[in-house]
Amino acid sequence: MDTQRVALKLSDISPKFTEETLDEIVRCAGGKRCTGWKIPETNFTKGDAYLSELYRIQLTGEPAEPGRDEPLVVNVVVKTIPKNVGRRNTFRSADFFRNEANFYNVVLKELYRFQDARKPANPFKDINPCYVAYTDGVNDFVAMEDLGQYGYKTASRDKGVELADCLRCICSMARFHALSFAMKQQDPQAFERIVSQLEETYYSAALEPWHGPFMQRIVTICKEALEIECTQSPDRYTANFRRDAQAFLNSPIYGMMVELANTRNRYAVITHGDCWLPNFLFRPDQVRMIDFQMVRCASPVLDLVLFVYCCTDQALRDTHYDQLLSAYYHAFAELLAELGTDPQATFPASVLAGELRQFGRFGCGIAVESIPLAQLDESDVPDLDRLEGTEPVPLDQILTVRSIGTQYGRRRLVDVLRHAYDRGYL
Repeated sequence: MDTQRVALKLSDISPKFTEETLDEIVRCAGGKRCTGWKIPETNFTKGDAYLSELYRIQLTGEPAEPGRDEPLVVNVVVKTIPKNVGRRNTFRSADFFRNEANFYNVVLKELYRFQDARKPANPFKDINPCYVAYTDGVNDFVAMEDLGQYGYKTASRDKGVELADCLRCICSMARFHALSFAMKQQDPQAFERIVSQLEETYYSAALEPWHGPFMQRIVTICKEALEIECTQSPDRYTANFRRDAQAFLNSPIYGMMVELANTRNRYAVITHGDCWLPNFLFRPDQVRMIDFQMVRCASPVLDLVLFVYCCTDQALRDTHYDQLLSAYYHAFAELLAELGTDPQATFPASVLAGELRQFGRFGCGIAVESIPLAQLDESDVPDLDRLEGTEPVPLDQILTVRSIGTQYGRRRLVDVLRHAYDRGYL
C-alpha cells in the first residue's frame, strides 16, 4: 500500500537508482544521456500497492537525432521495494520484485523477439517493456514509462467494468496467452528456458503458514455474506446452490489454489497472475497490462476467470458470458494463426471448455479473497510504514478486513459462486 512519495534525491527512490540509471533510461527511450531530472507532483494514493512504493520522475536527455535542438523528455514511474523492513518482510516484497524483474529482463524480451521474427499482421504490444529492472532483495526497483502522460487511467476497483472495456481486457489477455503458447509450440526449449526464470509467489504449499490465518478470516466473512443473502433472497439462491457453496467455503481453499496454480498441462501458458482492474490501464482506443509480480506458467483459464469473477457483475455475466468466452477464443486463435501455429490443431475451442471445467473454480478462490478486500475504504487501509522492527507481522493482523456491509458487495461475492455453480465449475 502507498502514501504519496516525493524524492528529494535519487537515493530516496533507491540507493541503486543512480545517475547511471538515468542515463540508461534515456538511452532506452532513444536518447544519448540524461542531462537533468525533477520530481513532478504525484497522485498515487494509499492503497495503490501492497508490495511497493511508487514515485514519478521526469528526465531530460540529449536527443540522439542529429539536428534536434529541443531536449528529450522522458516521464517515468518507478516502483520500488518498501524501505520499511518490517513491511517488506511481512509482504515478502523481495520475492515479488524478483519475479517481476525476471519477467521484464528475460521473459518479455524473449516473447517479443519471438514475435518480431514472425511478423504477425497485428502483433501483441499491450505490455510496455520497462526501462530498467533491478533486484537484490533490498534495493529493488522497476522503472517504466509513465503511461499517464498518454491519457491511460485505471478503472474503479469496487464496480464491475463495462462490457466494451471488459472485451478489450479479455482480448488483450488472450493475445498475451497466444504469444507464449505459440512459442511453446514452435520453440519448446526456448519456452522452457524463459519459464524457468519465473517462480510461484503466492500459491505455494510452503506459504500456507504465511497465508492461512488471513484466509480463515476472509472465509468467515464470505460464509457470513452467503448466509445473509441466501436467507434474505431464497428465490435468488436455491437450497442446492447454498449447500454446494457452503461446501466450497468449508473446503481447504488455499490448498486447492496451490494445486490449480501449479498444474502445468500441455495447454499451460505464461499468465499475468493478477488480472484484475487495477492492473489494466485504459484510454478510449487502447488498453495496457501492468504489474507482473505474480506472473506464472499455468492454465490460461486462471487469468480469464480471475478477471471475469473479480471485475464483472452478475448482470453482465448473465447476458454476455458466452460472448466473453467467444471473444477470448477468437483473439487467441487469430494471433496464434498469425504467428504460424494452427489453432484448430493445437488449441481448438473444445480445449477452452475443458480447461474451464478443470480450472474454473480458481476464480471462486480469487473472488473469496479479492472481493472483500475491494470493499475497503481508504480509511481502512493501514499505514504500513508505521511497522516497527524487521520481523514479518501475520497478514491477519495487518489486513483487518471487516464483514461486507452492503448487499451490493455481498451479492458480488455470492453471485460469483452462483455463476460457477450454474456453469459446473464449483
